[in-house]
Amino acid sequence: MRAPLRLALAGLITAASLATPLAHAVVSERIVAVVGDHAILLSDLRQRARPFLLQIQAKVPPGAQQAAAESQLFRELIQKMVDEELESQAAERANVRVTSEEIQNAFRNIAAAEQTTVEELFRLARTTSGLTEQEYRDEIRRQILEGKMLQLRVRGRVRITEQDVQTAFDRLVREERRRRDYHPAWIVLRILPGASAEAIEERRALAAALAERAKQGEDFAELARQFSDDTATRDAGGDLGIRAPQGSQAALTGQREVMAPELEAALLAIEPGGVTGPTRVGDAFVVMKLLSRQPSRFTTLEAARPELLQRLQAEILQKAKVKWLDELKRGTHVEIRL
Repeated sequence: MRAPLRLALAGLITAASLATPLAHAVVSERIVAVVGDHAILLSDLRQRARPFLLQIQAKVPPGAQQAAAESQLFRELIQKMVDEELESQAAERANVRVTSEEIQNAFRNIAAAEQTTVEELFRLARTTSGLTEQEYRDEIRRQILEGKMLQLRVRGRVRITEQDVQTAFDRLVREERRRRDYHPAWIVLRILPGASAEAIEERRALAAALAERAKQGEDFAELARQFSDDTATRDAGGDLGIRAPQGSQAALTGQREVMAPELEAALLAIEPGGVTGPTRVGDAFVVMKLLSRQPSRFTTLEAARPELLQRLQAEILQKAKVKWLDELKRGTHVEIRL
């Protein structure tokens, strides 16, 4: 609920004057933020927080941990509500509105994407998040309004070059690799305890020479059988089987083994069939070959172009939003009292 500051203050004063005796009055309402001449009330904040509080109470253990999570939620949510109020006031000045039909169309689009009905969306929101239909509609209205204002602000100024698309594609490929299982093999050259600097350098030089021989086309498996000190994999040509990236679902659930972070980083930098240079890991130098990697969703830049353009546009709008909100805050009195 948005309330003019003077009316909100009057309401609070009236409520206080009716409370008797004063020493036993319970303050059930107060102002938690001021944006221009409008107040955001504690009841507004609690209402918006309700579905998130239900999730915290269901997932976070009671006590200090739950209290900390709730406190963090309120801090983040009040800032979001301040930003929304700034946007709403700017929209009023620009005479930008959101119609009921636009909101209904948004729900139709969401339902179509989820392959369900609008009625089912409302039911799920109510049962899973505790959102009423009106609260859900209000949230969609805020999102549409923000989108309109951002489009108005950046209209005619969005320029996405081919280099932007290529850079985004390279980033997308790296992100994909961090989620894809892969199949490596290795050659491990141990460093004996107490080895001199000269002996360590000899092992490094041998590892570098083996890596170069493999890159020139020699059979990696045969090199592993001949030189590797890892008895567990030597006879199998250094084959390590399928591994999962650090932090992936397969790794977190224990379905797949993972490589040491420095070895995984080296493998992420090469394509299937590629060979890494020597990597020092503890008391050994390791040379690896990437035998295969789970295929990416995007085999070419053109296949990824629609998603890349959406990402780039979203990034541009997000940067524009941050800059715009900073400008609005500089021109508007904002006070958070939480």
